[in-house]
Amino acid sequence: MKYLFILASDNSDFYLEQALLSITSLRMRMPNAFVSLLVDDATEANLCGKRGEIIKLVNEFKAVKLNKRFNKKARSRWLKTSMRQHIEGNFLYIDNDTIIADDLSTIDSLNVDLGAVLDEHAYLSEFEKYRPARLREIKAMFKRRRFNQPFDFKIYFNGGLFFCRDCKAGHDFFSEWHRLWLHCFEQGELTDQPPLNQANFNLGNPIKELDGFWNCQLPYPGALVYLYDAKIIHYFADQISDKCFLLANNEYFRAIKETGVVNQKITAMLKNPKAQFSPHAHVMLIDTKLRDYYDSAICGASRRIYRSKAGTVLEYILGRVKKHVFTPMRKKIFLRKNNVFS
Repeated sequence: MKYLFILASDNSDFYLEQALLSITSLRMRMPNAFVSLLVDDATEANLCGKRGEIIKLVNEFKAVKLNKRFNKKARSRWLKTSMRQHIEGNFLYIDNDTIIADDLSTIDSLNVDLGAVLDEHAYLSEFEKYRPARLREIKAMFKRRRFNQPFDFKIYFNGGLFFCRDCKAGHDFFSEWHRLWLHCFEQGELTDQPPLNQANFNLGNPIKELDGFWNCQLPYPGALVYLYDAKIIHYFADQISDKCFLLANNEYFRAIKETGVVNQKITAMLKNPKAQFSPHAHVMLIDTKLRDYYDSAICGASRRIYRSKAGTVLEYILGRVKKHVFTPMRKKIFLRKNNVFS
């Protein structure tokens, strides 16, 4: 059984540091795990000096020569959608922006050839009921990619973790996934998840659903159900702006970049990753109406305004109006409505 990571990186990003942190957390839980690292030739060329320390943590290192027309993001997706072609044996692919929180060895005992976790820990029928804006967004992604089949999915998988046995079903799936990704690439669309799910649909849904604790996706409400038992914490480095999960903060990636290794402070944090949340982080219990608001463009725009200089001024003005006008007015209406003066 192999634990597979993919890296397309140079010194301008933190992808290597994220991968190093994830692999280190895996080694802490499973010292004897067989770890594979698949890279492109451009990345291989810059894995020297401090950046080469990551190679010491893996058992298998492979580099693939790619066409120069692929940029860094495209190289990463090219490797991801074709990794079955380059790695022998059963493997569990893991995204770099993850922390391993428990032993993963039981994955190999599951009676599945291909396995993944629901995207956002929810079925599309739940999106239709509770997050229609998200469902429209997914359908729009598929429309832009001009797949032949209509959008008729009941289930939608996240590509951050993928279990694959070395079998015909696995090879057939990756052949179709890579073909569809290349189709998307020619249209300027680089993400791998839509073609992953389209490939699953085209081949009659060979991917089996894994329990959410295998890929606990922090940014989404459904993650709370799986956090206690989480084997892998997926923090989505490109989506979390407030960094409530401390190990997603760039300050730790910078520290790793400076030395090429995970220091003692970060190692201590990895011992209990489920506790590494900011003291200012909080859980909100919201109803359907508030959920619609948090998914809306209005909410997104208001957050951006609030963090701007103009937002600071606007917040001060509205705060004064609320304090001296609306709050007293609301109290008067409440008192009158409840006949306090009678």
